[in-house]
Amino acid sequence: MDILQFEKQFLQLPSKIDEIHDELFEQKNVRVFIKRDDLIHPIISGNKWRKLRDYIELAQLNGQKHVISFGGAYSNHLYALAFVANKFKLSSTGVIRGEELTAESNNFLRQMRDWGMDLKFVTRTDYKQKFIPKEVDIQNALIIAEGGFGEIATKSVAAIINETDESKYHHIFCPVGTGATYLGLCHASVSSNIHGILTLNNLEEIKSNAISLNIAIHRLYTDYIFGKYGNRPEKLNQFCKRFEENHGIKIEHIYTGKLFYGLYDLIQKDIFTPNSNILAIHTGGIKY
Repeated sequence: MDILQFEKQFLQLPSKIDEIHDELFEQKNVRVFIKRDDLIHPIISGNKWRKLRDYIELAQLNGQKHVISFGGAYSNHLYALAFVANKFKLSSTGVIRGEELTAESNNFLRQMRDWGMDLKFVTRTDYKQKFIPKEVDIQNALIIAEGGFGEIATKSVAAIINETDESKYHHIFCPVGTGATYLGLCHASVSSNIHGILTLNNLEEIKSNAISLNIAIHRLYTDYIFGKYGNRPEKLNQFCKRFEENHGIKIEHIYTGKLFYGLYDLIQKDIFTPNSNILAIHTGGIKY
């Protein structure tokens, strides 16, 4: 199966764009739209497929039958990669942070194993160095960075912009993890201001990656991390709950919850001129 066949058979592309309404938006005279990448697919939704697409195509072009990548115990990236590798009949290895874990530690690891991914649990020290265990055969394997980050992924993300009439939107927002999606949008944008809501304390890493990829950063916000990655303060939980009740759109606390919490706060603080059109990229993610 090639990439185009897979997209036609399994994915909902291009993803649709919905406008959402709120008294705050009317009060501040702005319009907010969401690109529903969360609806691309139940498992490889959002930026997961956007980032993986060109890696899989590269593996096919190079005749590589094995893909290797890295992630934590609840890695959306590895979960998506395990599914995609299974569909494309590729062998896969996931290097997992935490030597105390096993494939039975949670439902996500168990499912990844059942899709055929070989799970290797390593110490946090080895993981930080992105050490691949010696027993893993790396010959003729495609090694993908944590979260899918890399030049290939940032270029692949351009499809989000290409599916959008960018001239309609003054501002485009996305959550920022490894930075692949955000930097990809910055690279592909012609006319919009690209805003990134950081979800972990890695601002300097994002800046360094932008320099290495020769991509100009637009705007990044560090005010909505809530201490550290994965924190679930009650005000964020309540915001996510209200958002879903008001708009019928699911968001989770790690990425999209922080994205929309930050967007609402910035609208409240009047950083946008009246009559601004804002597009938020719903990057999917597993709700756990």
